[in-house]
Amino acid sequence: MIVEAKKTDSISKFPTIKTLKNTISKQRRMIRPSLPKRIEDIPFPLPQLYTLTKHDENFLLFGGQLGRNRGFIFASQDDIRYLASQKYWFADGTFYTSPSIFYQIYSVHAFDEVLMNKIKETSNIIQLESITIDFELAVKNVFHKSFPHVQVKGCLFHYGQALFRNFVDLNLRTAFQNDENVRIWFRSFAAIALLPPEDMNESIQHSRTTYPTTYRKEINSFLKYHNKTYGINSSFPPIMYNHYRNINPRTINHIEGRHNKWKKRSTKPHHDMYSCIDMFKSEQLLASDERHRHEAGAPPPKRRRATRIAEESLYHLWDKLEKKQIDKETFLKGAGLRYFQYLEIE
Repeated sequence: MIVEAKKTDSISKFPTIKTLKNTISKQRRMIRPSLPKRIEDIPFPLPQLYTLTKHDENFLLFGGQLGRNRGFIFASQDDIRYLASQKYWFADGTFYTSPSIFYQIYSVHAFDEVLMNKIKETSNIIQLESITIDFELAVKNVFHKSFPHVQVKGCLFHYGQALFRNFVDLNLRTAFQNDENVRIWFRSFAAIALLPPEDMNESIQHSRTTYPTTYRKEINSFLKYHNKTYGINSSFPPIMYNHYRNINPRTINHIEGRHNKWKKRSTKPHHDMYSCIDMFKSEQLLASDERHRHEAGAPPPKRRRATRIAEESLYHLWDKLEKKQIDKETFLKGAGLRYFQYLEIE
């Protein structure tokens, strides 16, 4: 009983979790330099602690002018060599975890011409064949300029989302939810991106004659939006979002997943610059470990059952279409149901 009383007494004197967290945060602030409130306040050069990986390798690839503004590029030499050896890149930006003095964090795989040059300096042989991005014109132009031979593909998930947002903006949400013909038409229209490129324009034109006439005005407005934004003469022509027989990831959702993990680990939006770099260092270590596991022959993570079924169904539909066992209309109906089903809950 005496021992138990002493144990309880000791526990009662132990600091709370909140107190411990505050103490740790205070100690971190004491060893960090003063926080810059403006871009101009960032020390040059950065303190060495924030230029190295957790394995004390060089991590600050570039820190200077990116266009008219100052920016930083973080990557180890091993990261860049690995990137240069890959045929397919995926890239996306995030705002939530970006320090307030910066516009955004753009990960992973390249954004600015400066980074392109750094990659070229590190490796004379770049295997890149395709880069998948969100539909951002500035990013698309940078890649086209730096790697003219590379295909710049648009994320199919974001393409579907953009179409659905416009559909909703035209007051067609209720029609989509309640009218099966509207759902089938819309999903089939979105699935045109999965047809052979040479068949896309014909199918787009055909869709103009098959939509539910009850919503003629709204759907005509939707078709005008699509032609302006994703038509042949637009900034994002059909070849950019065509994913026929693309067995690689057609989206950048896995990158957004990483960004969401950063968000969940953050106690608030727009962390200070040094906390952000610490986050990058942890992420670099994690990515490096994953890469080494892959190179050592470790099995890839298992995909979710629903994703696996949707992919297998799509491959089956492609095979049937090529063998002329189904027509394009049947393909679009099946592919739209399988691949764009997520739009129903948007």
